Amino acid sequence: MRRRKQKETTVPILFLTGLAVLGGLWLGNAVYRHFHKPGELILIDDRNFETETSSEIVPVSEPMKMDSDDMTVWEASLALSGLPAGYTTERRTEESTLEGLLASASDSPLTDFQNKNEYYHLKDNTLQVQENTVRAMNALAEAYHTETGRSDLMIYSSTQCCPSEGALYPDFFPDRSTGFCLDLAFLNADGTISVINETNCLWLYENAYRFGFIFSVPDAPYHIRYVGKVHAFLMHQQNLSLEAYLETLRNYPVSAPYYCTYEEKSIQIYFVPAAAFGSTDVPVPDDRDYEISGNGRDGFIVRTSGINQKNT
Repeated sequence: MRRRKQKETTVPILFLTGLAVLGGLWLGNAVYRHFHKPGELILIDDRNFETETSSEIVPVSEPMKMDSDDMTVWEASLALSGLPAGYTTERRTEESTLEGLLASASDSPLTDFQNKNEYYHLKDNTLQVQENTVRAMNALAEAYHTETGRSDLMIYSSTQCCPSEGALYPDFFPDRSTGFCLDLAFLNADGTISVINETNCLWLYENAYRFGFIFSVPDAPYHIRYVGKVHAFLMHQQNLSLEAYLETLRNYPVSAPYYCTYEEKSIQIYFVPAAAFGSTDVPVPDDRDYEISGNGRDGFIVRTSGINQKNT
């Protein structure tokens, strides 16, 4: 009798256990269907649970590939990860390193001297230069006349040298093609033309920088080049050639630019290396004037104004 009672007790227990298991499965399925709705991802990590709604799930079967343009943007974004606040970027092509006030070419169209003033002369009317060079020459010649009483300056040549026999200045210089260069001479009272040098025109050598001109070729004291007032001022002040000036600026990135004051304006100048391939995103300020020039080789020089800081 004792054995039979034990058997009768076991059967209800097994039945109730089965019901509990089935009930647990049903409850679990109901909970899953309640929370796991279409269009929703349940993200689980070691720290917490997070729900992120997504209207579409796009599978990625292989790593994304970038073409050359995308690679340029990607490389530039890495290089500019420390871009200062208040700066954006302006794209420059690979060829742009050779263009600008400080480079060996220009992307601006040339013009004639139609807007020249009466304080200097032209060897002939076919000479062409950049428009800003004409304006700078006008200012230089007027100041020369005011301070010396003379109006004998002449533009002997500009973009082209004069290789013919007997030419006053037959030399060829690579920067002529920029349209920023002028070869100066004197037009004498008798109509003859004579050379200009440090001895017979000291005023020019002491003051040309004030109008944005430098003497870019040491052995050619008649050959001046327009680079803008700020750059000319700094080269004159520090007695640097254009080549030495550009090399010095390599030490001043956008994160630590060179600061100076010019005509009561605070200026900053910095160097941006060109991307290894393709275009370069050059950092420039959002709310200040700026000027970009290639350095003629492998980067860009940016000049901005309005920063009230000094070199340390």
